[in-house]
Amino acid sequence: MASNKGETSLGDAPREEHGYPLILVALLVASLIISAAFLLRDSGVVPGHPMDQSFASAADLSIRHTGGHWTFQYPSLQSSGGITSTLIAGVYKLIIPTSKATLNWHIRILAMVMYLGSSWWLVRSLVASASGRILAYLVICISGFQFLQPSSDLFAGAFFSLALIGLRRGWPPVLTALLLAVFGLTKVEMIAAAVVIAVLWGIREHHLGRRHPAQLTWFTCGWLLLFLAPGLLLQGASPAGADRSMLAFITAYTDFFSRHQFGGFHGTIDIATMKSVRETQFPGAKNLLDIITRYPGLYADFLGMSTARSLPNLIHAGKLMLIPLGLVIVQNQRLSSLRPYLFILLAASAFTLIPAWLIIFVKIRYVAKLFPAIVAIAVGGCIELSATNRLATRILWACGLGTLLWEAWFLQDMWQYSHFR
Repeated sequence: MASNKGETSLGDAPREEHGYPLILVALLVASLIISAAFLLRDSGVVPGHPMDQSFASAADLSIRHTGGHWTFQYPSLQSSGGITSTLIAGVYKLIIPTSKATLNWHIRILAMVMYLGSSWWLVRSLVASASGRILAYLVICISGFQFLQPSSDLFAGAFFSLALIGLRRGWPPVLTALLLAVFGLTKVEMIAAAVVIAVLWGIREHHLGRRHPAQLTWFTCGWLLLFLAPGLLLQGASPAGADRSMLAFITAYTDFFSRHQFGGFHGTIDIATMKSVRETQFPGAKNLLDIITRYPGLYADFLGMSTARSLPNLIHAGKLMLIPLGLVIVQNQRLSSLRPYLFILLAASAFTLIPAWLIIFVKIRYVAKLFPAIVAIAVGGCIELSATNRLATRILWACGLGTLLWEAWFLQDMWQYSHFR
């Protein structure tokens, strides 16, 4: 990620700040209002366990004195909300009065506002032209990702976008590192993505000859340790909690292969069925590593099925915007300033989606956290490429308009089945 002649200092902030039409503000306000109206049409009750959105009701940061002891429940990194989303929900409930009948509205609207607001800001930061900004934000807000549950995916997307904005605009490393760490703590597998992003940025800073190039990496690791420390210090609390990878794998394996049996499957998968599959297919395996090493043939079959499930979801999530993104990737050497952010997006995609493919499969909602960056970099990159490649603009607008039509067709589906996408 060496520097290019077109790069600027202080995070390569975009030069064309005058491209800020009133219509973009109107789009933001309208999208927030319309999205909130859709969310209020849904139930305000948080779904119970095992639905992942249940983290919102389980979050409890109150300090109690019971049985002569002070107790405090710190979030587990392995829970459905991770540390970040559980802390957000817990703090929100301490400040804002809520009830069981309305809590889900509060958390989902908060997540939606953060997701769309950060996406809007990211588009302003990475896309130079006014028309490109409008196209990019329309693609993001009509995608319906803001309706998804669990809200933890939206919180992750918001903090990833904010971290990219911080890098682009040259915010103090301690602040950008905080955003990266909070992104990393949304799910256990995100920690590696946050650290890798910080390391990649440090390598870039070193190539540019900047002072203290490793600042972002050290600050990111420091923030991660700071947030993980309470779980290590408090009695009965663990920053990681129970290992969910084995449960997730067995659930997916049972779902995949039970559907292909000629008999004995009645369309439901319960704990007894999964226990039977684990004991008969993987006897003696105590964790996922045991399955991979002791039953490589069965695991290879699983990866094939996971791939068959994941690829359609990736296409459905990215839609036609994958085409201009592919063009930007192929011609990345011609990018004047967006190349570092493209590498960061690719690294984040690898470290967040590959683990899902290896353990379960890539669901549409897993792409939500990356989608604003995908769109902004695809649009901004094609606009940069248009200086030397006129076809880039045509591809961008053809795919952008096609994506809008595709999204509009499935928008109600994204809202109505927000738990299952």
